[in-house]
Amino acid sequence: MMSLKTRFLLGIGFAAGMSAAVAHDLWVEPEAGGYQLLYGHHPGVSHEGAKQIDYSPEIVKSVVCLDATGSHHPTQVGDSSPVKIEGDCAVLYVLTSSGYWTKTTAGTKNLKKTEAASPLSSWQSFESVKHIDRWGSGAASSLATPLEIVPAENPLALKDGDKLTVRVLANGQPVADATVSYDGKPRGQTGADGTLNIRVKHGGLQLIQASTRTPHAGPEADEIVHTTALTFALGNDK
Repeated sequence: MMSLKTRFLLGIGFAAGMSAAVAHDLWVEPEAGGYQLLYGHHPGVSHEGAKQIDYSPEIVKSVVCLDATGSHHPTQVGDSSPVKIEGDCAVLYVLTSSGYWTKTTAGTKNLKKTEAASPLSSWQSFESVKHIDRWGSGAASSLATPLEIVPAENPLALKDGDKLTVRVLANGQPVADATVSYDGKPRGQTGADGTLNIRVKHGGLQLIQASTRTPHAGPEADEIVHTTALTFALGNDK
């Protein structure tokens, strides 16, 4: 089980094109017997506004809980906000979607392009977060999710100032030219093999993010925006 204070963040507003009005954080916080999925303004990030916001449990699309060997562990996912996830995970991955967003002349709306008045641009948004608490083949392998970041070596054994090679994968395949950020600041784009080197700058919780934009096949939106985060804590090697 991860340490009591370990939290993993995902800035939903990191998805390109979203306005500050809908820029919030998504994170998982451990509690007795599992975790809870929280949404709002994380207390460790400088934001004004509500620290926690109720959301529809329906935004949770899938939850993957693995042990260190990569075997799936059962979880129970609650049906109220904040969503509670019961289980003990070496790797926990949560995929959410806040639906369709359309920028209009009157602001950004949580609507399909076909439902909005005077649409300017539109996208379907997916956000995910993966936390590594224990290293093993489960953490080193792809989950074959829509977008994920996989470390090439054990990140829990790193020290402040070390470099980490990460791979950005979509459905298990390398993603070239994906923008990768560390603590919310862009650090570069992935090569043809989907890899990039990141230098960790501090101890404690590490937050690495990546995003992709691909064309949407239907009239409901122009693009599909996927944003994903990888989190782990230095000195948490077990």
